[in-house]
Amino acid sequence: MAINSRYAGQGPMDHGRRMVEEARAFKEAIGNQAESFTRAIDLRGRVQRNPIGMVLGAAGVGYVLGGGLFSPLTGKVLRIGLRLALIPLVKSQLANIAGRGEHVAGEGAAGPTF
Repeated sequence: MAINSRYAGQGPMDHGRRMVEEARAFKEAIGNQAESFTRAIDLRGRVQRNPIGMVLGAAGVGYVLGGGLFSPLTGKVLRIGLRLALIPLVKSQLANIAGRGEHVAGEGAAGPTF
């Protein structure tokens, strides 16, 4: 059985002290990282500047973390949203193909895409 000569002659108390010192250094490093992260995201300032947006963002994160992303409600909302977004685009493209060059305000407001 091989013996690690680096620790030869040191007792369990020395090992315990070393472990406590390393744990304190680790705690200090984690505290410094948490403080710099807090300064970087400025969460308090963001909440003060835009409280409604932060509440909506927190609700969205909670919805996703709670498993709502793959729920039937999310699927229905996405289908309805895609239909509402695509109908004006399809109407304007069909009008262009049919030869009607007129553009209806509010439908495909960006104009032809090709």
